[in-house]
Amino acid sequence: MKLPKTLCCTAVALLTVLPILAQSPTAPVPGQPEAIPPLLRAKPPAPEPTTPPARPFHDSRYGVSFTIPPAWNITRRDGDVSTFNLDARNAAHTAQMRAVATISFNPHPSSTFSGALFYFSVAPHVTANQCAAEAIARAPRTTSTLQIAGVPFTHGYDEHGGICTESRDEIYTTARNDSCYRFDAVINNFCGGDVSGVRDITDRELDDVRRRMQSILNTIRFDN
Repeated sequence: MKLPKTLCCTAVALLTVLPILAQSPTAPVPGQPEAIPPLLRAKPPAPEPTTPPARPFHDSRYGVSFTIPPAWNITRRDGDVSTFNLDARNAAHTAQMRAVATISFNPHPSSTFSGALFYFSVAPHVTANQCAAEAIARAPRTTSTLQIAGVPFTHGYDEHGGICTESRDEIYTTARNDSCYRFDAVINNFCGGDVSGVRDITDRELDDVRRRMQSILNTIRFDN
């Protein structure tokens, strides 16, 4: 029995279309990786903010300059964004906070990172030995010596926390003009894991924050 002409054409059309449907994006192709649904695809990192722009800081009284990176804020008033004595715990009681720069965004929002602060302070009437001892923080931690803008600095650190390391302070001190010039690079963190359920900050992410702080340290200059 012969099919009507219209039915024959319909059957031919279906035979032509079916192989194409079999190769649709929703069906895996043999020998090729399965397509990832758009909602599950990794998103590219968002561009970092650029405001406020990079700008210079200068303390005319003590003759110190450095550069504030883009998207960092700076204030000369203690207590505006932090408390100096809580972050620089072993600074001399006569230390005067001259400025503090703070990052204005979170470069690692899925981690336990909670902030970065860069302090500049000066303690008058402090001997060179007393100034170097501030970088030791707590024994038996040791210190090293490095050059910043041609000036020798003593470098040490302090850290504290209960369940985890909640704060780490990289300390840099040098004696000048019968005073102790001190820079503190503080990274704050909150406890994750079983405590908050947030992923702990990784070593790679910590190194990234340290590099940002080091970029400020590298721009320090002293007036002649």
